[in-house]
Parts: sequence; C-alpha cells; structure tokens
Amino acid sequence: MKHDRHPHPSASSVTASDFRSRMRLIQRPFLLLIVAVAGLLTGACGLFETRDPEPPTSGSSTFVPATSPDIVLSNLENAVSEKNTENYVRCLVDTLNSERRILFIPTSSAAGRYASTFSDWSLQSERAWFAALKAFAPKDAPSYLNLNGSFAVIAADSAIYEAGYEMVFRHGVANVSETVRGTLQFVMHIDRNSVWSITRWTDISLPDETSWSDWKGRFAN
Repeated sequence: MKHDRHPHPSASSVTASDFRSRMRLIQRPFLLLIVAVAGLLTGACGLFETRDPEPPTSGSSTFVPATSPDIVLSNLENAVSEKNTENYVRCLVDTLNSERRILFIPTSSAAGRYASTFSDWSLQSERAWFAALKAFAPKDAPSYLNLNGSFAVIAADSAIYEAGYEMVFRHGVANVSETVRGTLQFVMHIDRNSVWSITRWTDISLPDETSWSDWKGRFAN
C-alpha cells in the first residue's frame, strides 16, 4: 500500500495566511484595550502633576518704601483712599526701627473733649482709631485725603511739612461728620532702615470745622 509523501491538508489544518489573519483578529482587541488603558493613565497622571501656582489676587495697596519725605505723603493719601490700616500705620514712626515714638498733638478743643484718650496716645492708638473708622464704612464707600502744602524744611535726616487738609470718609455714624478739615504740621525723620516716617504730628483746627483730632478721639474709644 502506497503512502503519499505529501498528504492533503485536513479540515483542521490552516495555511500561514490564515494563521496571520486570525492573529490579527486576536491582537486587535488587545491593542484597543492597551490604548484605552494608556489614555486613562495619562488623564489620571494629569491630576497629580505639579501646576504653576496662580498669581495672588492683587489687593488694594500702593504702598512704596519711603526713601524720600514726599513718598510718605503719597503713602498716607493712598492708605486713606484704599482704607488700608497697615499702610496708614506704616507712615508713622515705629519704635522697632527708631528710638523715636509717634507724638500726636491734637487740636485744643479735641484735647479737652478726649483728654484721657490723648494723654496716652501711641502707635497702637493710631491703628485702633483708623481700624474702627474703616469698620464702620461700607466696603465700596468713597474715601480720600487731600493735602495742600509744602515742605518748610528738608534736611539730610529730617523734614517739616505744613499743609491744609481735607479728608472724606463715608462711615455712616450718626452725628459724626464724614468730612474733616484743618491744617497740620508733620515732622519726619529717617529711621535705621533709611526709611522716612512721621514722628511728630500737630493738628490745628479751622473755625466751624470737624478736625482730624475729633475723629481720632471719637473712634479710638
């Protein structure tokens, strides 16, 4: 009985072309699965990426280190218009940087009305009265300070400024004027950090006008 040296392919045998076709069919779902998983991992990694910090919201502050006496005046006006207590206080001498302390000389009428308040006036008193005034004012209420004067003396480490002033602050407190007017004198000195600040503040009233001293005495209590 003869045997064929090359048997005919049976129903179970496959050609090389058939094999490659079947492998492609098997591999395609796996490839799609790998792509999907890779996409999910990429998205998940994005959740843990280090992001650049967003810039801080700019607050209302235009304080500039007072390297000259006139900058003190600009800082003071800006502190009032921006209702910024810290910047207001920074215009006044701080004992941390100077051997001097703030000296405020109120109007004669305010000194009599608020004698106990002004007898022990300090930098903290300045902070307290301005913060209290600010607390009464609505956030968007207008406020401003106008100084109209000039420097009588400017030396290497000291200066004297004299001016008329008008300050408006819409605080809404009953029976208290929202505008003060008067004249003032600022004595300024340079501190250990070469920064200028007010060391002596003299307030002088005008007839029939509420003065800055009246506000300080009223709101410091």
